[in-house]
Amino acid sequence: MRSNFRPNIRLATNILLVVGTFAIALKITPMAKVYKEKNLCIKYLKHQIDRDKLIKRLKIAKQANPSSICDTILKS
Repeated sequence: MRSNFRPNIRLATNILLVVGTFAIALKITPMAKVYKEKNLCIKYLKHQIDRDKLIKRLKIAKQANPSSICDTILKS
């Protein structure tokens, strides 16, 4: 009979690689959201996008002042 040790090690390694990849992806997702908001604010302050588009993408109230919101986003 042949031993199944090597194929089992290979299978376990592949499973750990997949789990590790998803763990990294889940950890990066919140950081990507923060950088997306910062980039939107920078574009707004450089007059590359208008106020309505910024409000829509950041999902904020229309009465809010985008400049002050962008200041707080950029400081964090």
